[in-house]
Amino acid sequence: MQKREKTPSDSQSYMAQIVGVESLLGQRMFAGELLHMMDFAAADAAIRHAESTLVTLAFDRIELLDYVYHRDYVRYDACVIQVGRSSIVVRLDGFAKSPTDMTIRPGNSGFITMVAIDENGKPNKNIPALIYKSAADLDKKRMAEKRERQIRENKRDLDKIEALTALSSADLKDFFPRDRLYAPADTILSVRKRFLPRNTNNLGIVFGGDTVQLMEELALSTARQFTGNIRMVTIAMEDVVFLKPLYVTDLMEMTSQVVFVAGTTLMVKVTVRAMDLMGKGKNEITNSGTFTVLNYDASGGKTPIPNGLNLAGTDLAFRKCYFKEQMKYESRTGLAEKP
Repeated sequence: MQKREKTPSDSQSYMAQIVGVESLLGQRMFAGELLHMMDFAAADAAIRHAESTLVTLAFDRIELLDYVYHRDYVRYDACVIQVGRSSIVVRLDGFAKSPTDMTIRPGNSGFITMVAIDENGKPNKNIPALIYKSAADLDKKRMAEKRERQIRENKRDLDKIEALTALSSADLKDFFPRDRLYAPADTILSVRKRFLPRNTNNLGIVFGGDTVQLMEELALSTARQFTGNIRMVTIAMEDVVFLKPLYVTDLMEMTSQVVFVAGTTLMVKVTVRAMDLMGKGKNEITNSGTFTVLNYDASGGKTPIPNGLNLAGTDLAFRKCYFKEQMKYESRTGLAEKP
């Protein structure tokens, strides 16, 4: 029996809404609500292709540098660009419009990977193949190939760090002066939560967008406590991977920690665990991710972060985590982020 085939154009979809609340008109939106919206837009396109129940597998690095404000009109166009045996990669392109302006401005864009699952919660390998016919479809194919190359290159570099058996203090750098240093363990913040059926799909698995929204909120709270400044905003998210499903019957524990501090930004790693409600048996990591949070002042401009991390006495696992973020930071900025 020949496998069904669909083109990227067959999955094209969008989600659009007026975001935020009226009383906060003109103020910056939290990133979590936008990430939640992106997840639903990706799921809609993936369902159009797979005609199957889906769960979120991963978010690529998503930069949230284009601010969205309360009561803006926000739209995310979504399209499947690559299909594996059960995995589906969706490209999202965001747009926004303020309530008092006819100008459409670019919004936040990125890639989300979904996985088709069957009625038993197992990967569904009986989904249509993806074929590229039109010029627009072939552009999607080139986009997918470029993304794959970048992922391989990034993985190779990070695997080298993971293979290290030691990291000295000389290897770990802080490029900016600090007024005060905190032990990484002192930055940890943990929350626990139960989900309701409205947060889940028909198999009782919690929507990825709901989880990511909570992760971003915790990352932002962690950043605010570290800097002592409430004026902070999430500007990027990466390495968000869903390793195992989180069910409505689970008790969720979410833990965050500052893992790197730059000049006006810091990185917070958030880890999610699923536990048995009775405190016995199940206790496993379901997903994790790293959020970049920007420090700004009353005028909306970037402002230096006065505090840093005291790396003395940290274990090798944390040093590797810090070093990975250091290498990414160096690659993105050339050591040139200025306060």
